[in-house]
Amino acid sequence: MNIAKIIAAVRAMLAVSLVPFSVVGGVGALLWAMNAGIDPEMAIFPITLANLLLVAVMERILPYRREWNRSHGDLRTDSLYFLTEIIVGGLMAPLLGMLTIIIGGWISAQVGSSLWPTSWPILAQVLLATVIREFFDYWAHRSMHRYHWLWRLHATHHSAERVYWLNATRAHPGEIVYRFCFVWVLPLAVLGVPKDVLALTTVAAVLADAYQHANIAIRLGPLSWIYSIGNLHRWHHSRERHEADTNYGNAYIFWDAIFGTRYLPDDREPPEEVGIEGLEAFPKGFFAQWFSPFRWVRIRRDSAVLVQSKPVVPE
Repeated sequence: MNIAKIIAAVRAMLAVSLVPFSVVGGVGALLWAMNAGIDPEMAIFPITLANLLLVAVMERILPYRREWNRSHGDLRTDSLYFLTEIIVGGLMAPLLGMLTIIIGGWISAQVGSSLWPTSWPILAQVLLATVIREFFDYWAHRSMHRYHWLWRLHATHHSAERVYWLNATRAHPGEIVYRFCFVWVLPLAVLGVPKDVLALTTVAAVLADAYQHANIAIRLGPLSWIYSIGNLHRWHHSRERHEADTNYGNAYIFWDAIFGTRYLPDDREPPEEVGIEGLEAFPKGFFAQWFSPFRWVRIRRDSAVLVQSKPVVPE
């Protein structure tokens, strides 16, 4: 076998094994850490960071579109959003803890015990928590595409002109608060999900979610009915709204399959151009995007002017 065939075989193996390797390996590492007496909150960060580094490296080794590996003038903006998600999530943690105690305590008092089935095997608890977490986030994401004011927040995420690992965190602070804290974390916490179950559920989702925007030529096969990553999410970033208004799952796709919003055509590849049709004047700067929901009319007007000023290319 010559070198070219060996390289092709390695690339094919990586394409099908990266996602399951990351998820199984990361969950296994967390289980080992917890069994060793390490607090799961302390173990989650290094596991997540290692996975992000793997994704960033694999974008260079196995790119889906090579042009998406080149900066589109967006690295500074996306890097600042990466920090924003960490900061906003950290600031929301005390409020989340207080609400959990108040609401969870009230519910426990009404029913006489915790609602969570702590007697179940831990794997069953993780699966249940995953289904619940994704249900809330599915509808939160779908609502941001349906309701105009929420779409003004979510448009920041769809304004990206390429799909790569770092713009996964491109989200308006208002969206982070709406989705990250109150939508899926709070319901699980209120239900009394044990820390170890919550940690395993979170890690399993976050490790897979790192591949959602990754510019990696992964091949999911049957896993495309489980995970909302790869081409499924690239269709979600289509400039055409009827294509973008699909595949709402955060890390998983099963609620899309149930509610009829899963979209993965088998006759063509996802579009090369991503973004939002009709919002060509959407700001590219970090702070300008923060104020975009309040400048919506101006953005729409400027976008219309840009479209009209484009030269007509003869067919």
